[in-house]
Amino acid sequence: MSFGRLRASWTSAASKRQNTMLLENGRPTEKGKGYQFSAEMVAAVDVAIELGRPLLVSGEPGCGKTELGYAVARQLGIQNLHLFTSKSSSEANELFYVYDALKRFRDAQITTLHKPGAPGVAPPAETDVGDYVEFQALGRAILDAHDRDAVAHLLRGRNGAIRPPGSPPRPSVVVIDEIDKTPRDFPNDLLQEIEAMSFRVREFPADPKEPETPPGNEIDRTMRPIVLITSNEERQLPDAFLRRCVFFEIPFPDTWLLSRIVDRGLDARLSRMGLVPASHSLDPARRAALIDLVLRFRETDPDKRPGVSELLDAAAILSVHDTGDLTVTGPVLAKLKRDKDILAKLFTGEDG
Repeated sequence: MSFGRLRASWTSAASKRQNTMLLENGRPTEKGKGYQFSAEMVAAVDVAIELGRPLLVSGEPGCGKTELGYAVARQLGIQNLHLFTSKSSSEANELFYVYDALKRFRDAQITTLHKPGAPGVAPPAETDVGDYVEFQALGRAILDAHDRDAVAHLLRGRNGAIRPPGSPPRPSVVVIDEIDKTPRDFPNDLLQEIEAMSFRVREFPADPKEPETPPGNEIDRTMRPIVLITSNEERQLPDAFLRRCVFFEIPFPDTWLLSRIVDRGLDARLSRMGLVPASHSLDPARRAALIDLVLRFRETDPDKRPGVSELLDAAAILSVHDTGDLTVTGPVLAKLKRDKDILAKLFTGEDG
């Protein structure tokens, strides 16, 4: 495989598959359509893919960090994206699988209390420990990347359905969103598994085979999961974790790029709202006026500066209202009392 997989996709058949169905955790999603890549962004993604390392993406809220993962999947023609939404209670193993110990205990109690032959009472269904394990984002991606036979010993119980016999390996994108929200030990606890691209299911018996995936170096390079981790830089991540990542910061776009983003992203935003894009439009004059307003508002140093996401929401509202009155975008652009006052002055031209 030559270097520059993402860059090369614009001249390959993969670019023609951008608009095919993308599945987020198994469900269809419109995310990632119309995403505007920069040359620096493409280069960073390609370096991460080539090195087999996670891409740590930072930038202010609403700048498109999470959406980048969806756009990469679309551009490379990868159908499956696994999203892990970080929480303050997240544990590192939950990135690979979750084990429902409580349900297993309840089922065991029911089995114990059941009296064989009791009239009108059906015997409890026979279960396997695999019935209580649900594979999550990176765990699912690693299982998908291997030959089915190599991971068959982990596809116990109901998990056999996720890789039917004879199913070929397939690539996927994994997005670990807002890692800042996780407990302090979370990044360090991932070091071994992310570097090895392998994990172990502790609850499975070690007989007849160790309950772990094969080493990551046995995954074909074209099947290796592409991992993106987003950060709002709310806290310092451990040095050992950072050393294992490729880093890219998404800067806030300039006027030209914002215009391109609105031009290419508006239809997707309208579709997400359940609207028919062809029925709504935003002419160049209103688009330019909106972008100018957003940039001037950001320069006033509000408590919460609107990002690209808010800009697209405002563009959608403006197109739906079919008006040049920018005040309809106020609730989208200003979220706090002080910011609303600042924006009101911009609307009336009282900003000086």
